[in-house]
Amino acid sequence: MNTADDSPPKLPSHEEILRRIQENQDAAAQLFIPSPVIEHLLWQVCGAWETVVGQVRFFRYVVAENPPPFIYPNGDQVAHNLRTIAKGINLRLPSDTIWTPECTRAKAMRDNLGHMLHFKSIDGTPPEQSVTLLRVPFKDPDEMTIRSGWAFHSRLSVTITAQEAREVLEGLKYVNDCIFSMRKFGMEFAIWPDTRSVESVCRILPWWLDDWGPKPEQPGWAWPTMRQLRIQPKAEFDASLPEGMRPEF
Repeated sequence: MNTADDSPPKLPSHEEILRRIQENQDAAAQLFIPSPVIEHLLWQVCGAWETVVGQVRFFRYVVAENPPPFIYPNGDQVAHNLRTIAKGINLRLPSDTIWTPECTRAKAMRDNLGHMLHFKSIDGTPPEQSVTLLRVPFKDPDEMTIRSGWAFHSRLSVTITAQEAREVLEGLKYVNDCIFSMRKFGMEFAIWPDTRSVESVCRILPWWLDDWGPKPEQPGWAWPTMRQLRIQPKAEFDASLPEGMRPEF
């Protein structure tokens, strides 16, 4: 006699699924709130960097005409990939240097942490602590050497302060907020006509172009239109897309 329970597993209810989604969103939101404890703060930097890289990877996949099965953006190219995506979704940016400083700082700190062997010391008291860690040089020309018949594996000492980590985390939050805005204005709002004002949603846009006029809350400022956000007029851009990728009116 078969005593095993062959009944299908019980699927979570709709309410349970929504609860789990909300829990994940709440946890993700906490990622960009810097911890006063430096060990936790450094883990936040690592998680925030991987979040941004994952968002860029997913964005590239979504907007590709024929998406490959896997897209792995090089960490050095995150800012460049974002600017390429912006062009692909017809969205103007302030300059070619946007996101480069934030991504450069974040990758350097994440690489130090990613190749870490152990903490040598933790100095100070929260929230103004510093960590000195020992790390592998990783791909440096003199990572391994032979001197006087002995083989040596080089090690590097790196000190990271809590203030530096908070600045990196703040920069990554800015990049992540920009990705969110790019998805909204370049995809979800792609059906909006050129003449439509962005007054109802402009608060989520983290950047401002000079030709839009004075920045919000300054004398003489006005809400831009969707045409001012776009590289090309909507009709021209839509006509340049493959038929299956044109946004519906």
